[in-house]
Amino acid sequence: MRIYLIRHGETVHNVAQVWAGSTDSALTNHGMLQIESLGRFFANRSIQFDHVYSSDLSRARITAEGICRVQPSMVNGAPLTPVLSPDLRERDFGSLEGVRIQRATGTPVETFPQTVTDREKVLVGKEKESKESMRKRSLNFLETHLLPLLLEEEDHCERRVAIVAHGLILRALWFCLTGFFDPSSISVMPGTAAWNGGPPALLSPVWSNTGVMEILISMRPICSSPAPQHSDMDHGPDEALYQAETPQPDSKVLPLLQGWSIKIVGVDNTEHLAGLRRTRGGIGSASYDSRQKRIDSFFK
Repeated sequence: MRIYLIRHGETVHNVAQVWAGSTDSALTNHGMLQIESLGRFFANRSIQFDHVYSSDLSRARITAEGICRVQPSMVNGAPLTPVLSPDLRERDFGSLEGVRIQRATGTPVETFPQTVTDREKVLVGKEKESKESMRKRSLNFLETHLLPLLLEEEDHCERRVAIVAHGLILRALWFCLTGFFDPSSISVMPGTAAWNGGPPALLSPVWSNTGVMEILISMRPICSSPAPQHSDMDHGPDEALYQAETPQPDSKVLPLLQGWSIKIVGVDNTEHLAGLRRTRGGIGSASYDSRQKRIDSFFK
């Protein structure tokens, strides 16, 4: 099985550098172009998905729908449509949602400088969702949707599955998935830019908007590869939590998928965005309006 873990397109919260979390943040015009480019990327390479799963938040759902729109019809002639799951929602940041985070070098995540108004908002509000809650949601999604597909897959029929969600929940999902495997059975495709050293089982991935992580799961043994170097790409304010909250594998739990292997084929692949430029005049960063026929109408 090939699994593609995909982050949603750019949103107005991403542009403003504020926490979005469970808030239904609108996609920007540039984000819609990213989605269109991603859909064409898969279609042009004849990457045909058997299943597409998505967070039910609109930024992920619309991204998934954009991918499905240019996919071939299913065997029964019906169009491919995403299966929506609230388990794939982004972490609920509580009162931090909508708060602008200005990263300061060497400053702990919880003490990032904020405006007075934002600081007051955080002090009187609710706590963000715990990592344990995210872990439970991730495990529920895997056990409900992904593992049944994997265990019934036949050797001659390799499924392709897309999972469209958000940076932090994708990362939680990744850690839960790798927990089903023996760490020695996890390897990396040579040349993959992923992290700054260490065993593949401890990979701590990040995602740009519409970035794609591709992994291959197989019952056949896959040889390990040397650890690649870390990419210096800026991933926005979420990067702070990526670096500060890296869970470690639970050595007390025996791997569920004994005899299986997982290979990391690509991390945060944004090849489809090559040559894509943001529309000037603030149009690219503006919230997308579905009533617009096409974004290129701005140039006419």
